[in-house]
Order: sequence, then C-alpha cells, then structure tokens
Amino acid sequence: MGYGNFNIISFDEAINVLRYSKDQTIFTSDELAFIEYIFYYEPSYHGFYGERTTINLSSKINKNDIEKIPYTGHYVFKGKPKETYLKLKKDIGPTIYLTSGVRSVVKQMRLFLDKLKSVDMNLSMASRSIAPPAFTYHSVGDFDVGKKGLGADNFTERFAHTSEFTEMKSLKYIDMRYTIGNKDGVRYEPWHVKVI
Repeated sequence: MGYGNFNIISFDEAINVLRYSKDQTIFTSDELAFIEYIFYYEPSYHGFYGERTTINLSSKINKNDIEKIPYTGHYVFKGKPKETYLKLKKDIGPTIYLTSGVRSVVKQMRLFLDKLKSVDMNLSMASRSIAPPAFTYHSVGDFDVGKKGLGADNFTERFAHTSEFTEMKSLKYIDMRYTIGNKDGVRYEPWHVKVI
C-alpha cells in the first residue's frame, strides 16, 4: 500500500486490504469493538477537550481535495493548507519540511493505539499526547513541520528552540494549534501548524 497511501486510506479500504492480504489477518470481533469504542467515545472524561472533526469511522479523505508533497510521503489539503505550507517553505527555506500532513481515521487510529500501548493503555495519558482518532485536525487541514536533521526531536519541545520555529513565530499567517496550556488539554506542540 505504501507509506503515503497509509496516511489517507479509509477504514473500509483498510479492511478490504486485510481481507485479501496473505500476511495479515482480519480483526477479531473484540478488536473491532475496541476500535469502534476508541473512535466514538467521549475523550473529555480523560482530559482531552478538542472538537470532533470526523463523525464516522468509515469517513473517507476525498483524494481530489489533497495533494502529495514531493519527497515527504505526506499529503496536504489543497487550498489554504497547501498555500500556507508552500508560503512557509518559501519564507523559511529548505531546512523546514512537512513531517505529517493529512491523516485519515486509520492513520490517526494507528498513532493513537501505538501511544496507548506505550502508556500501558492509560487513556488519559494517551489523549493528552495525541488527539483521539475522531478529533485530529490533520483530517481537516492542519499539518506538522520539522527541521531537517532534527529527526524524532521534531516532535518534542526541542523543536521550539530551533531557528525555524523562531522564524515561524514571526510570520503573521502561522498559528499553533496546541500552545502551552491550550484549551484542548493536549501537550505543547510547537511543530503543529493550525490551518482550520
């Protein structure tokens, strides 16, 4: 399927891929029930207060609405998100790049479940680190950027100490979604560009 396509695949498409794959097995009924629970539950109980951005588990990303950014493996939505990213690249230069763009329910579910596993299934800790699958702004326009050469530290506060971030803050058209002490209850994410 490829890395880039995994970012935009719908849940129904993923089930079909699994159904015909020799290397994978289909989800058990308990696993499907857990996936549905994680998608439809109300995360404010666990300290996440963001808005629901996706209503249905089987929602699709319209492929006519997105464009792949060369050499990144990621997509951005056309219109304002793409314009914002291209302007940001032009104003800051080649040291800044797209680290995460459009995320389907499947991609966000995978990230959220990986986080859950890493925090011993603690929903409060997971939902304060990463938006639950139905609540990611990556499904409607936001994207993440990083500094070339910084690697995994692009997703830490270390990114806030780069010259790229300093330049981003000076640009009037750039806004961060998850500032320190944000209303959504998510950790500080200086790399997350708010578009919608």
